[in-house]
Amino acid sequence: MPARIKIRLSGSEEKELLALIHDSNIPERTRRRAEVLRLNSQGWTVKKIASWINLSENTVRKTICRWLIQGKAGLWDKPRSGRKRTWTEADIKYLEDCCDNQERTYNSKQLSTLLMVERQVKLSPDIIRKIFKKKSGNGNEQKPVLESTLTPSKKQQRKRI
Repeated sequence: MPARIKIRLSGSEEKELLALIHDSNIPERTRRRAEVLRLNSQGWTVKKIASWINLSENTVRKTICRWLIQGKAGLWDKPRSGRKRTWTEADIKYLEDCCDNQERTYNSKQLSTLLMVERQVKLSPDIIRKIFKKKSGNGNEQKPVLESTLTPSKKQQRKRI
């Protein structure tokens, strides 16, 4: 059985962790880590914390060790690898507004060009299509067929089936 790990928090650290736990803008994983630390400082065992927060005991131990080694920086995830986004939600909102408010229609290539000219953001037509598809749903759900859109011959075929 591993040795019991116990941390002691100062009053200000306790208040900071409590504020992190209740801040909905903080990532869930960071809030959980803060909760683990608060419970541990109150005397809870690793096993009890793990069952309460629904984490593995090993994860609870790692969280406590991260706090001991890194301090407050250990609460946060490291930056993810990969290229950063070149666009913002405001850019996509701009494209949606163009599509909704202007009388003409755009294809994804035209939207890509419009975004480059108006907002100096380079985004490929494929990515624009993917973003719009994601915003509207996954595209796999079946849409109901309205009877009013069927022509009379299609209605007859449908009744035969």
